[in-house]
Amino acid sequence: MSRRTFEGSSNCAAPASTVWTVWSNPTEWPGGIIQSTSIDGEFVVGAKIRGKVKGGPATTSTITDINEPRSWVGVSRFPGLTMTYEHTIEDVEDGTVLTERVIMDGPLAGIAGQLMGKNLKKTFAGTTGRIAELAEARIAR
Repeated sequence: MSRRTFEGSSNCAAPASTVWTVWSNPTEWPGGIIQSTSIDGEFVVGAKIRGKVKGGPATTSTITDINEPRSWVGVSRFPGLTMTYEHTIEDVEDGTVLTERVIMDGPLAGIAGQLMGKNLKKTFAGTTGRIAELAEARIAR
């Protein structure tokens, strides 16, 4: 079984609590690279988030772990491939750093990584940038 990891990050001037408020509310995310998002209820373990980014397929992930206000994890499963998405908020001197990382596991992880890896890095820089933008808009009010 092979494993591949890809990530992207963005700096944010907002504190972790403000970032968390945005990142735990998928209906707020659309804009920029994020075309659409929805959640099938509250932001809790077991909830399903559906999303689509520009240039990518629509995906569904199930929330498997929440560590408010620092991180949350969603998992998408496909035949031969599991994609675990980690979302982390780290305090830094002038705000926070938002990171989205995917860990691909399964017999198709190597092929999926070759096909999607480069785009995933750009996508995650874009998605974390969008969350940072929304969080900063909240502190500017």
